[in-house]
Amino acid sequence: KTEIEQILRQSEGIDTWSDISFELTDEGSAHFTGTAYFTDINKLVLWRPQVTEINRFQFSKDKSGRIIMELPNFADRKKKNEVKRTEKLTEAELKQQVKLAKLRYKQAKLMMQAMLDTLNQDSLLHLPAKIEKISNLEKVNDTTVRWRIQGSKMIEAMDKMMADDEWLKQLIGEGKDPFEGTPDELILNEIFFGKDESVQVIISSDSKNLFDYDTEAAAARSNYDQMLKELKLVLTPAEPVKMPVTSSVSAEPGKVIVGGVRLVRYQDYQSEIRPLNQFEKGYTLSLILELLDPNLLVVQGQVKKAITDTGQDILPEGNRETSFPELSKGGNAAVFEVNLSLPDKDAKAIAELSGTLGYLKSAGTKNIDLGIMDFKKGARSDIEGFSINSVGVNSWDKKHGQMVLKVNLLRGHLKSTRFYREDGTEFEVSQTGGSYSKDRQFDINYKTKGEFPPRGRIVMEVIDEITKREISFTLTNISLTGEPL
Repeated sequence: KTEIEQILRQSEGIDTWSDISFELTDEGSAHFTGTAYFTDINKLVLWRPQVTEINRFQFSKDKSGRIIMELPNFADRKKKNEVKRTEKLTEAELKQQVKLAKLRYKQAKLMMQAMLDTLNQDSLLHLPAKIEKISNLEKVNDTTVRWRIQGSKMIEAMDKMMADDEWLKQLIGEGKDPFEGTPDELILNEIFFGKDESVQVIISSDSKNLFDYDTEAAAARSNYDQMLKELKLVLTPAEPVKMPVTSSVSAEPGKVIVGGVRLVRYQDYQSEIRPLNQFEKGYTLSLILELLDPNLLVVQGQVKKAITDTGQDILPEGNRETSFPELSKGGNAAVFEVNLSLPDKDAKAIAELSGTLGYLKSAGTKNIDLGIMDFKKGARSDIEGFSINSVGVNSWDKKHGQMVLKVNLLRGHLKSTRFYREDGTEFEVSQTGGSYSKDRQFDINYKTKGEFPPRGRIVMEVIDEITKREISFTLTNISLTGEPL
């Protein structure tokens, strides 16, 4: 059910659904069918479980009106992650980087196998007109295509790519990362699907309206909630709580100092030489920024300028976001890291370092009282969007009970949760995890000593009335060790 709910929740550009059904086959596969209604095919993205980007078909029209259905290409992502090299790598440096890439792949492969070995998806897609062109999809008839994907073949394809030293040298020499997005879409498609072409089908522009869209969509919309109820599917409403509002007033900057410095000039992964346990060369400053407006939660910032006393620009070519933001106790200071390129050997100081840091400000908190409810699977609160997904004995620790609570919250907005028995006495429960996607929290895991009572009440304290603000920071004339000059 969770995967079906994700299909309905995360598919994009869809007006409504009808005729939804699903079943678990004797072989352990999930079979889902449903009719999606949409008005703009250019905005349609069908979400599919387990695999993300390579599994999301996108639709568009060409100039002649033909409909194109394809898996997204990764050109934009590859361009974003490319690093322009100012110096050509030597053969020895290329070999070292190839060894590093293979080591990283070896370390990641076990996790990839655990995730993908059991992946086996088979889809039929019925199209509204005749197929004119098809690549890396199976043509069933003039208006139907089949698409299959197996996790074992994905691993096999990656193995072949990572075994090609010359290809890796070329990729790395161009400043590309084999682990960012898909390194070469057509090569991967040739290994995996059979042809070095896009996964695509183009259908004729002679498509016709086969039904009255407005009438059918209206009927589907009116029946949608009842259909979900009968199928016992629960979707998070579009707006669980109010989204943060960006404030037009920037926060007043406070004092900023360098709390620590990390500089790595050499590493050798093959020999397991990792100074300061770092995988890459680089120069990092840990900054402490005074917050005159005590805040709630620090979010990512960005470095705008970084110049040494020799005039060298040490802003990295790629990611310029700050990292590892933390708040001090009381929220009066923020600690975060700024990752920069290595300064030249002649550089003795930083002439200027500046950027911005965003944070969320709250007017306070409020309680969401879920009311007295049965502590059993499927029980729903009177508050929309909250229900018990599962409850029982912890499978790893028989001395504790566990509960998975489906919630209607934004990620990071829960301050605390209190559990009460039906007679009003509070009992101790700890939060152990949960699942989320982007800014949405979907469920939260709890555990308690012994079993959960048969009935009780849950009260959640959440952050209320949030604004998003931005604060600037600037440092000038500091040594490479962070001391004022």
